[in-house]
Amino acid sequence: MTTKGRNTTVDVLRVLAGLMVIGIHTSGEYVLEGVAEGANFIAGLCWEAVVQPAVPIFVIISGAFVLGRNETWGDFYRKRIPRLLVLLAFWLPFYWLWLWLKGDDIGSYLAGFWQGRSFVHLWYVVMLLGLYAVVPLLNEIIRRCEADGEKAARKRLWTLSTILLLLGILSNTYDYILGYNRFFLFLWPDYLGYFLVGYTLKCHAPQRSLPALSLYGLSTISLFFASRYAFEHGEGLYFYRNLSPLIVLSAISLFAFFVSWGGCGGKLARIGKMQGDILGIYLVHIAVLNVVTKILVLTTPSLMQCAWLNIPIRVGLVFFVSWGVVRLMKRLPICRYLV
Repeated sequence: MTTKGRNTTVDVLRVLAGLMVIGIHTSGEYVLEGVAEGANFIAGLCWEAVVQPAVPIFVIISGAFVLGRNETWGDFYRKRIPRLLVLLAFWLPFYWLWLWLKGDDIGSYLAGFWQGRSFVHLWYVVMLLGLYAVVPLLNEIIRRCEADGEKAARKRLWTLSTILLLLGILSNTYDYILGYNRFFLFLWPDYLGYFLVGYTLKCHAPQRSLPALSLYGLSTISLFFASRYAFEHGEGLYFYRNLSPLIVLSAISLFAFFVSWGGCGGKLARIGKMQGDILGIYLVHIAVLNVVTKILVLTTPSLMQCAWLNIPIRVGLVFFVSWGVVRLMKRLPICRYLV
């Protein structure tokens, strides 16, 4: 089932990715404690392995719905760029103030402005601006790839997507090995492969879903063991970077699994209708997570010591509270354009 040309299962995946992003910022607390052992550390690694592909999935979904549209450059930019700039103009100062009120060292955030550390989770919006800037160019490339029929188009699009993904992996690995903090405005080219893969898989979806799901499961299990080995040998978080090879496989295979369905109905379709609130949930969830965590620390400290239970409970609480905040903001004329 599709709605006005949308694959409704991809809408469901976007909602799931919203949950996964909250999971990253929740389970990461246990992974980054610095103790590479114990039940909480293992729980954190397990959850991280499942949810870490969230941001790449967002990029893939954006590519699926944004690329290939018959729009002029001017129309495309007028519809999308101003909205992203408004979101940055509001939420960036909001989170700087939020961090200051929490007692964090706001100076350290501002000092890392050129590497994007000042943007907290809003770096994604900046990266999306870069991708959107080249959408008209990508659409022209897509039109040329599709000029000679479906078979040639599939081959050309997959070849170009693979090349861009490999370049992103190499760039990411280069930055990690050298400890290089790139100027944050130049991060977006690494995500071009994800962006184009979204369009490619939407137009040339796999016929069977089981292989894609199996690949996601295999890459997730491999990610857990690879990251545990890395921590034990002092290599840190390479495998959890958005462009590490296992994350690439995990994100693409999960998207391929969902897009292979072709559509969904019933309760799943109703879940997919939440997709219009996911960007807002992404924007507000850090503040909500801070508040929910503080309340749980004060009221149920024992729960905070059990990561296996605490992580899913906090993720669920933060997601639904954030959703409520977003729905409330959309009812207020002055706030509806901020989420």
